[in-house]
Amino acid sequence: MKKLLCGILCLLMLLGCASAEGYWYSAKGDNGLWGHIDETGNWVIPPKFDDASIFFAEEDYAWIQQGDKQGFVSRTGEIRLLEDTEDPLVDYFSNVWIVMEYYGAESEIDQRAGFFDPTNGVYSGLQWALVREWASDSRLIAVANDDYYAQWGYASRDTGELVIPYRYGAYDRGANFCEGYAAVYTEDENYVIQECYLLNEAGEETPLPDGMQFANIYDPCVSEGLIAVADENGRVGYCNTACEVVIAPQFAEAEDFSGGYAAVKFSEEEWGIIDHAGNVLMRTNAPYDHYMQNGYYVLPAENDGLTMCHVEQGELFTLQIENLVEFWKPERNGLCIYKTHTGDNYRCGVVNMQGEIISEAKWTFPEYDQPDVYFPSGLQAVYDIDGTRLAGYLDESGELAIPLQFSFVTQFYGKLAYVGMVQDDGTTQYGYINQQGEWVYSWTE
Repeated sequence: MKKLLCGILCLLMLLGCASAEGYWYSAKGDNGLWGHIDETGNWVIPPKFDDASIFFAEEDYAWIQQGDKQGFVSRTGEIRLLEDTEDPLVDYFSNVWIVMEYYGAESEIDQRAGFFDPTNGVYSGLQWALVREWASDSRLIAVANDDYYAQWGYASRDTGELVIPYRYGAYDRGANFCEGYAAVYTEDENYVIQECYLLNEAGEETPLPDGMQFANIYDPCVSEGLIAVADENGRVGYCNTACEVVIAPQFAEAEDFSGGYAAVKFSEEEWGIIDHAGNVLMRTNAPYDHYMQNGYYVLPAENDGLTMCHVEQGELFTLQIENLVEFWKPERNGLCIYKTHTGDNYRCGVVNMQGEIISEAKWTFPEYDQPDVYFPSGLQAVYDIDGTRLAGYLDESGELAIPLQFSFVTQFYGKLAYVGMVQDDGTTQYGYINQQGEWVYSWTE
């Protein structure tokens, strides 16, 4: 099925959020058609579609297909089919649906794009050549007037119309608004950057100081009120949202701030961590692991080990794990995912913030489902590739709260997870389970 639970298989940015409606889950009825159930397994939209996606927690519309037409359905059952395109490509990116149509001769393929906002049902129509994928939560979304020599402007997700004219360059995508500002620049006829600005949502530009550009020109972003900038010599510092230099250019590289801290490189051999005032809180020659968040960072240790540290608390623990290759930043629940590599196989385990391994490295995770989100709703989907070849769910103590029994799993979305289980007769039972591992609704194919 082309769009089987399309929303479930895309990056979800709204985990932990709740709305009056919550999640509604796409499900297959006895008539072979798709509709939507609530978290108790009761139909809220009866099965009448050829395909359908999930309603995310704070969204009022979900994707559907009826015959050869795609469109959207509201929680009240209103159907909005896409009538302005014959064969659209419709994909969910973070918090917006991108609609594209390709046309023209094979040697001269052209495209038109639009967006559908699932929070309010506004459809822009196919007005643009490109629309920014993985859009931020801003009510403005970057759109381009050409797919080869694009200039980018901004459309309103509340009206579907262009509100900031095409003017800005981009390597491959328009800049997102972050914390109320987009980091934009203009180019000459040879695509050489002329001026860099911070653009507010009213369309007002504030230029960077003379001779400065954004340090990450590919996708610059304001973080915690600061943005990394580079001077004419390539040295990197930070400006505030008034485009005033607040941390003088002095670094070889600098990353976004997170939790009050940012990782910086002094040279190829040395890196460290600074605070908002530019105070250097840590320096090291150890190779940098880029998973630093809220002051937590890791350093390699001897004998296949990593040392977990915190800027203010110092060293937390050191782990020696055979064939250890990677260590994630701590989750909000205090758990860390680590990865080992043996031959061609990567396996993941879990350690707590005391350095205790609560689950050995024997799992793989659903790669397509909510990347970089672990233990949503307190459970983590895992595949036992080397053992039973089945899947289940770990709890935060490292125990299998839901046993290995499924052939297919996703992470939990709200109170339910979508799973599949092969039956003795060769058919597969698909549907949704709750956090106790009980079937709430299912069907067999």
